[in-house]
Amino acid sequence: MGFFSALFGGRRKGASREPLAAIQAMIDSGLISIAAQPRNNSLDLKDRKIRRLYVFLIDHDYPGGSAAMHNAVFAKYRLPYRSCFMIGDPAKVADIMAGLRACAVYAGGGAGSGFKDKIAPSLDDLAPSAAAIGSVNVIARDASGFVGHNTDGVGFVAGLLNEYPNCIAGKKVVILGAGVTALPIAYELAKQRPAEIVIVNRTVAKGQVIADLVSPMTGARAVGEDALGEELAAAGLVVNTSNKGAQPNEKFSAFAAMTGDVEADLAQSKANLARLNKRAIVADILLEDLPLTLKLARQAGHRTHSGRHMNLFQAAPAFKILTGLDKPDRALLKIMRKAVR
Repeated sequence: MGFFSALFGGRRKGASREPLAAIQAMIDSGLISIAAQPRNNSLDLKDRKIRRLYVFLIDHDYPGGSAAMHNAVFAKYRLPYRSCFMIGDPAKVADIMAGLRACAVYAGGGAGSGFKDKIAPSLDDLAPSAAAIGSVNVIARDASGFVGHNTDGVGFVAGLLNEYPNCIAGKKVVILGAGVTALPIAYELAKQRPAEIVIVNRTVAKGQVIADLVSPMTGARAVGEDALGEELAAAGLVVNTSNKGAQPNEKFSAFAAMTGDVEADLAQSKANLARLNKRAIVADILLEDLPLTLKLARQAGHRTHSGRHMNLFQAAPAFKILTGLDKPDRALLKIMRKAVR
C-alpha cells in the first residue's frame, strides 16, 4: 500500500463530502504546508463551494505572485476556483502528486522552486514546450490527464522586450547560473538572434548542456565562474537565473562565486561588475523587492529588469493553459498587475 493509500485507509478519490479533505490530510501528515509569503494565498479547507483548486508546488516559502494574480481573476469573473502555493519536499514529489490526484477538485497548477525538473515523471504527458527542455512550470488537466507545460522562457522574454525593446538581437547575452529556469530562458533568448549566449556556472559541464541545446539557434558556450569578469566585459545583457540574492543567500550577488565570505564576495562582485559596459542591462528572475544583484547594478548606473516582469508576463499564457478561460491578454494583465502591485 502506497503512502497516500495508507494515509486514507484506501478511501477512493472523491469519496469525502469535503472537497479539500485530501489536502487537509496531506497537511496533517506534514507532506505539504500552505506558503505564508505569497499574497492572497489563504485556503479555506472547509470550503465546499470550491470547484477547482490549482496548486503551485515550491520547496521553500517565497513571495510568488501566481496565486494572487489567479485569485484576482477568479474573483473578477466570480469563478469558484482557488490557486495556492504549497511547500513540499521535491524528493517526495510522487507522494505529493498522488495526494493531489486524490483531491476531487485538484485541476493542476504549477511547479516552482525545486520541482520544475522533478515533477515530469509524476505527470501523464508533457507539452512540446516542456518536453524540449525537460522542465515544467505549469500543470494543466485535460482529457489525457495532467500535462506539463513551460512558460518561463516565453514570459521572461516578453517581459524584457516590453520594458526594453530591441535589447537582445545582436547582443552578447551572459546567463548567470545553469539551473532549471536558465534552460527555458536561454532557449527563448536564442530565438531572438543574440550575437552569442554564454552560460556562467560553477559546474561548466552543467552549463554546457544548456549551451548545446541552444547552439543550433545561436552561438553558445559555457564557462566557469572564474571567467565571469572577463565575459561581462563585452556583454549587452546579463541575466541572473541563480538563487544568489534569494533567501537564504540574500547577502550574495550573482556577480561573483559564492564562497561564504560575505565581504570578500561583495568586493569581487563589484570588481567584476566594474568591467560591464554602462549601457548593458542587468536582469534577474528573483521576485524579491531588490535582490543584491540588481541593487549593485543600479548603484553602478546600469538599467535593470526585475523578475516580477517575468512572473507577470508568463502568468497570462499560463492562466489560459490552466483554466481555458478565453479572455484578452490585456484584460487579464490589467487584473494581474493590480493584484501584485
